[in-house]
Amino acid sequence: MCPEKERLSFTDVTPVGAESAYGVARARIGLPTVLAAISAWALLVAVYAFIFALSPTLPLSRAIRGGLANGIPDGLLALAGFTIARRLDAPRTGFKSMVAGPLLRGLVLIGCASTAKTLLLWADVTLFGDKEPFRLFAGIIAWQVFVSALIYVTSAAACHVRLIDRRLREEEARAARAEALRARAELSVLRAQLNPHFLFNVLHSVLGMVRGDPALAEAALEGLGDLLRYALRVHRDGMDRTALRHEWEFMEAYLNLEKIRLGERLQIARRAQEGVLDHAVPTFSLQPLVENAVRHGIAPRAAGGRLSIEVRSEGSELHLEVRNDGGDGSRSRAEGEGGMGQRILRERLEVLYRGRASMKAGPEENGGYRVVIRLPLEPVSEEAGS
Repeated sequence: MCPEKERLSFTDVTPVGAESAYGVARARIGLPTVLAAISAWALLVAVYAFIFALSPTLPLSRAIRGGLANGIPDGLLALAGFTIARRLDAPRTGFKSMVAGPLLRGLVLIGCASTAKTLLLWADVTLFGDKEPFRLFAGIIAWQVFVSALIYVTSAAACHVRLIDRRLREEEARAARAEALRARAELSVLRAQLNPHFLFNVLHSVLGMVRGDPALAEAALEGLGDLLRYALRVHRDGMDRTALRHEWEFMEAYLNLEKIRLGERLQIARRAQEGVLDHAVPTFSLQPLVENAVRHGIAPRAAGGRLSIEVRSEGSELHLEVRNDGGDGSRSRAEGEGGMGQRILRERLEVLYRGRASMKAGPEENGGYRVVIRLPLEPVSEEAGS
């Protein structure tokens, strides 16, 4: 398979889901946030200056310098806490990455901020020639450490709350979009199956069998019922994923009907690697590709053509491959039904897998057309597997 892949000339290659939830949550800080941070820092300096000004022995200039000496390290500490919280906001496991690392960084930063405040106060006393020497009391040190710790924890917590809120809103939007795309996919499949031409062709074929082959006519009607039952079950249960086995059976039911209509003009080759049918795939992911290949690549040709469907696993990926030897047949109708079905499926992959899936479609050198979907190998949930 590898040499053949290298010969392919894909004209429509779309990577899926390049942006993750964490990338969106780490968007750049806006101007309102910057202005709010500056205002909070100015208020902190003013509070420090007011506390110093309460002392009857300190002039106003000394109180202002004391406020700056305490406010500058604490402001930088808050900024560092905010930055570290943003960098640590990602899926992590283990005690070291979740607890020990952030705790150690916090202790180091708090110690640096407390030391910087003490050094700035000492420099103020030394440079501006106060009569009394600089004195360091244990109570003052403890208070500085407490305030620095409080500022660091508050800034880090505020950052996490902001990121969590943004992520929750993003997940809600993604869920709403996934529901809308699933509904569009369902409607697209139902429209295709209930298309008047499709029903007319199937019923016309069945009608010709009623006298000559009643058993085959009955089987065709049962196949049509299977198609509708599956589509209605997906709609009723609101499923986004199902076992590949169900999608394979749905595709088989569709191909049986098309085989009745096209007869020997439709040659089909199917291959499912052992074990892959028990993995999860999006609903309505395989049959629309098969239908597009039959309707636009094989049915319009008087001689018909050959359709090949293969599902297999490669490493940690599940590959769904559909190809025909008659070309795309829909190049001139890129905005038509076939193109719309591929766009909807591509968008659903982006929403459901967030960058872990891809879809490639394009003509082959021998004149055929090939579509490949790559999905992560995932087990089937109890609800999806039923």
